[in-house]
Amino acid sequence: MPDLRLALVGDLQKHLDAEEKEVSIALRLGTEDVAILGKKRFRQQTTAAGLGRKVAKAWRHNVYPRHGVETLEPAALIFTKAPEIIQSFDEGQTIRPRNKSFLAIPTDFAPKSRERLSRGRRMSLREFTETFGKDALSFRARSGSQGSIVYAFAEDGFRRSRGKRGGSRRIKAGGRQKSERVLMFVLVKQVRLSKRLDVSSIETVLRRQYPTLLTRRLTERLSQ
Repeated sequence: MPDLRLALVGDLQKHLDAEEKEVSIALRLGTEDVAILGKKRFRQQTTAAGLGRKVAKAWRHNVYPRHGVETLEPAALIFTKAPEIIQSFDEGQTIRPRNKSFLAIPTDFAPKSRERLSRGRRMSLREFTETFGKDALSFRARSGSQGSIVYAFAEDGFRRSRGKRGGSRRIKAGGRQKSERVLMFVLVKQVRLSKRLDVSSIETVLRRQYPTLLTRRLTERLSQ
């Protein structure tokens, strides 16, 4: 009789262990479902806000603990590798220069950057003057702006492109084409960003859907 009792207890323990493992797997899968959904929603919102694919793709997610570790308390983290950009457009911040008088905003005529980490972007004012010389630009305050808006023109050596992509191109010395005055940068005291994102709204949706997604995963695992 004692042996029978021990056998029954042993079988029950195996059954409970198996059930706990299934619950652990279900909770992890449900948590990962929420994280993937959240990342997708954040990427969609960022793209719709016009911030570009790179900023949208900066949204990532992790689920803890890593695979292979059973737990009844999994956790997920949804984060972005571009937190300053996301925060600025989520709050509608005002951007001011830190150690300078002006922010230099490149126009569509500014040449593409040659720096490795800035490929695809327009040259900064620093890179432009380092590449073409400090005398390559002339500065003129916008009429009526009281000096708060300044235009930086390339007076010589460039010509606006007539192609679909716009931009400008360097005119070689002695070439047949004449250079023209090209607006390269607009200098401003500050920039007020419009609020384009609403991070908290997605957080609210995820909290509401979390129980539903967990229940679905638990039902799937325990009904097998």
